[in-house]
Amino acid sequence: MTRQTPTDDWPTTGETTGVSQSDTRVGGAPPPPPAGPPPDRRIGAGMLLGLGVLALVAAGLVIAWLLTHRDNTKQTTTVVVTTNGGKTVLPPKVSVPRLVGLKEQQALVRVGQVGLRPKEVFRPTKQPKGVVVSQKPQEATELPRGGKVTLVIDSGAPKVAVPDLTGTSFTAAQRKLDALGLQSTKTAVTSTEPPGTIVDQAPKPGGKLAKGSLVTLSVAKAAPAQTTPTTTPATTTNPATTTNQATTTNQATTTTGSATTTSQSPTTTAPATPPQPQNATVPNVSGQKEAAALTALGKVGILASLVFVPSSEPLGTVVQQAKPAGTTVPFHSHVQINLSRGRNDNPGATVPSVIGQTLQQAVGTVNGAHLRLIFLKLPVTSRTQAGKIVQQSPLGGAQAPQNAQVVVYLGAFKQS
Repeated sequence: MTRQTPTDDWPTTGETTGVSQSDTRVGGAPPPPPAGPPPDRRIGAGMLLGLGVLALVAAGLVIAWLLTHRDNTKQTTTVVVTTNGGKTVLPPKVSVPRLVGLKEQQALVRVGQVGLRPKEVFRPTKQPKGVVVSQKPQEATELPRGGKVTLVIDSGAPKVAVPDLTGTSFTAAQRKLDALGLQSTKTAVTSTEPPGTIVDQAPKPGGKLAKGSLVTLSVAKAAPAQTTPTTTPATTTNPATTTNQATTTNQATTTTGSATTTSQSPTTTAPATPPQPQNATVPNVSGQKEAAALTALGKVGILASLVFVPSSEPLGTVVQQAKPAGTTVPFHSHVQINLSRGRNDNPGATVPSVIGQTLQQAVGTVNGAHLRLIFLKLPVTSRTQAGKIVQQSPLGGAQAPQNAQVVVYLGAFKQS
């Protein structure tokens, strides 16, 4: 077969054109397709609806903010309270502190501070009243938080009832008082009772006294017999008179009498000591100040028992006396007088016991209790009681208004 030589003529309309792999394309790349219509940039109905919804939401938020803040003209302060932020874990056990030697109130506070609970037990001891004398558990013991600590606190000396000793002998009365733990002293008084018989006592029967307190017993003595002196050529007389005076404005005078000795004669004469009065007449002390009332009672040989009562009168004014004026009572017996607590009802103080103390010690003790002291001298027949407080009123442990006066009786030795 013979290959035909191609010609340069383009094919006509009716001819079929074929392209072989060996043919070469002519005329370059085909023209691009025609461009489509431009995009539609108009806003559609859906978009308008969305924008409207967003606008309504924004308007609602603005209106809500205005409604909630239109009356708030001040800046709002936010306080954040942290209750358990940075939580501190307390230890499950605590150490028991030292409590012995502390006063009751101090010990209670200390126990509470460490997270423990106190249990108080009151017992009479030799330690000062109201002081912790022992504790259980001991110091430094580990206890669970909220555990119990037992505190033994001194309750003061135990008190006993004073028995009725009138009509008995001094020796028998002394034995009874010793058995009760009470001390005794005697004052000799002239009486129609048999010598050595107790005719009065202070405090009165039934009164409560702490162990170790003093009971004053008035013991009857016979009136000394009158002796007629014998006249002799030479007589020497040696008078000896002692007068005991009390504090300011309070006078209690005791006369020991005079002793006469006759020499250069076979006869010795001892004139009788002026007898002690057997009775005393109660004076009128109502309305008087305490010091004046004590002076009046002391001058006639009456010992005062003081009781403070509510009254509109000034502090220390006598508002009532137990025995009316003119009443006859035994010499050196006790008569109660009621004194005003003061118009403002002054706060109370506990009267300390000063029995057995010296006057100087008693003054310090009474002043330390926010009270004042008046003393009178009282004759005693025991030298060991001379210069010591043998009686007081009110008694130790009683209540009296602050700045009130406590009367004490200072023993003055008198030869029996």
